[in-house]
Amino acid sequence: MKPDLIIEAFAELYPAKTFPFTPVLKYSAKFKGFNANIKIRRTTLTLSLSKQWRHVSKDIQMGCIQDLLGRILKDKRVTTNMTLYHAFLRNVHVAVPKTKTDPTLKACFDHINDAFFDGIMERPNFEWMDGRRTVGQYDYGADLIRISRHLAKDPELMSYVMYHEMLHKKHKFSSSPGRKCHHSTAFREDEAKFPNAAQLERRLSGVERRAGILSLFGF
Repeated sequence: MKPDLIIEAFAELYPAKTFPFTPVLKYSAKFKGFNANIKIRRTTLTLSLSKQWRHVSKDIQMGCIQDLLGRILKDKRVTTNMTLYHAFLRNVHVAVPKTKTDPTLKACFDHINDAFFDGIMERPNFEWMDGRRTVGQYDYGADLIRISRHLAKDPELMSYVMYHEMLHKKHKFSSSPGRKCHHSTAFREDEAKFPNAAQLERRLSGVERRAGILSLFGF
């Protein structure tokens, strides 16, 4: 796809407006799975997609671009292509290769899977996080659960965070104009089923303060 795809996506969102930027479209190996980002610097709008997007249909790529345009331009309108893109993202985990693993995180996942999901949840990719921004994160585009190394010596907290991220894999997200909801009522009800959930939340707050972590969860 060429940068013209950005202009076409913009024109569908704003049929009465002229595209005001110089478009740059890149397919990058730096991104995992089906991730992407968008940047505006002066008069240039750069959209970077993972290389895997090359093999995805134009309509879904258009939806991804429009979703990113809506975020950076703070617009809440929704198109048919954006709806297709959100449906694709909810199910892309099926196609993502499972190449990243870790014995500790895998064992934790398998234990939680057996205890709370009847052992039927498909195993995702796993990765430790060294940063101090979150204790856990589920990346839909890469089907990847990340857990902070700060939890490596606390199996109970690690299990609770793993459970939280597995709930993201289970419940996905819902979309409405201008926003995605990652913590639905059903999600919160399931989260509360973990033994001593309220106490563990308080303990996580202590970890946050000691480690300088800015937010508990990526979603």
